[in-house]
Amino acid sequence: MRSPHPVLALTLALGACCLMLALPLAAETPEDTGPDTVTIDGMSHWFTGVEFPHSDHAGMAESCADCHHHGDGPDDINTCDSCHVLAFDPADPETPQLKMAYHQNCIGCHREQDSGPTACIDCHARKALPEGPGLGEGRVPE
Repeated sequence: MRSPHPVLALTLALGACCLMLALPLAAETPEDTGPDTVTIDGMSHWFTGVEFPHSDHAGMAESCADCHHHGDGPDDINTCDSCHVLAFDPADPETPQLKMAYHQNCIGCHREQDSGPTACIDCHARKALPEGPGLGEGRVPE
């Protein structure tokens, strides 16, 4: 028996095929890719902090674990400072300090991909030196 509406039947069949092909792809993509931007400024002394475009990078990574190497997905993400500390910890000499962890991860990936900033001023704006009594318009006292 022929369908009374062959175009409609073909359209529905193609739509069903597309849906079946798209479902596995949707399952592999985490719904929550984190914040759009992350401000990294907890250790900025000479330079300003960095506005890290997290959503751009999340779209380039195969998984969250590419950067968050101790997490098991979007529901188990550790921030860098949960493991890496500002000052050297003699009790844990194998874990890089926070600044080193950021820079190894960011610059290392940028060099590997041959794309993205690798120099300090590419990400950080230089801070103005403080002014005040004895500081001579932002210069270090003699």
